[in-house]
Amino acid sequence: MVTTAIQAPKPLSSKEQQEAKTVEQLLRSGTPELVSPAGDRIELPGTVFAVLKQVVSFMALGQAVTIVPGDRAMTTQEAADLLGMSRPFLVQLLESGVMAYHRVGNQRRVSLNDVQEFQKKREVKRLAALDRLAREAFEAGLYDRGVFPQGGADE
Repeated sequence: MVTTAIQAPKPLSSKEQQEAKTVEQLLRSGTPELVSPAGDRIELPGTVFAVLKQVVSFMALGQAVTIVPGDRAMTTQEAADLLGMSRPFLVQLLESGVMAYHRVGNQRRVSLNDVQEFQKKREVKRLAALDRLAREAFEAGLYDRGVFPQGGADE
C-alpha cells in the first residue's frame, strides 16, 4: 500500500520557471509522446496531456501546483477553507444534509469531489440570484439602458 501526504506547494526558482516555459512551448506542437530511457515511445492519452499542459502552464507563470485525488477525504477545516467559510458554518451545512460526509472516529470527513460539486452548485445559484437582482433593478428603472441584456451578460 502506498500512502502520500499532501505537502505545501514549493515555489519555483527562476531557472525552473524558465524551464517550465520551454516545456510549455514544446507541448503546443505535435503529438505528445513520452520516451523511456531505453527509447521506447508512448503517446500520451488526451486527458493526461491536458492535465500536463495545465500544470506546466501554471509552473511557467511561477505558480506552485498541488495535485490531489478527487476522492481524497478532507477535514472540515480544509473544506471550509476551500469554500471560504468558517468551519462551524460548514459543520451546520453538513448536519443539515447539504453535503455528504463520513466520520473517522469523532471527526467528520468530506470528499474533495463533494466539496467541488457543492462549490459549483453554489456558484450557479449565486449567478442566478445576481441575474434576478439585476433584472429587478432594471425593471425598477435603475438602469439607463432601454433593453435588458439576454443571459445576464452586459453586452
